[in-house]
Amino acid sequence: MLLQQSAEAEKVTIRTFKELHKIFRQKSFESQLFSIEAYRSCIRQCADYYARRSLLSAKALPWEEQLVKVMWYGLKLSLPQISIILQKSVPVLKAQLRHVREQMTAQEDLLPSGNLSVV
Repeated sequence: MLLQQSAEAEKVTIRTFKELHKIFRQKSFESQLFSIEAYRSCIRQCADYYARRSLLSAKALPWEEQLVKVMWYGLKLSLPQISIILQKSVPVLKAQLRHVREQMTAQEDLLPSGNLSVV
């Protein structure tokens, strides 16, 4: 979701699975924490990709807010789940989501509301 469908997304997915495989093979592996570690690993890989490629434009949301947006609207995780994964408090996440909604509303306001077809 963060990288859409691209060749680079496939590479990031492979790196994420390799990282998770290393964790899985450890003797101290805790199965209950594995899903949280999976999210964190994916987030790290995507963040590294964005840092290397500098894909964020001036109009785009900051990385942290893009991440919260995808987890809330795309994955439909609850705020407590996002809080555990990102290690942020729920009030901080609420503030980020408020900003995301404001940005989304501002972008919607820029879209034409009428029919633009020529008769």
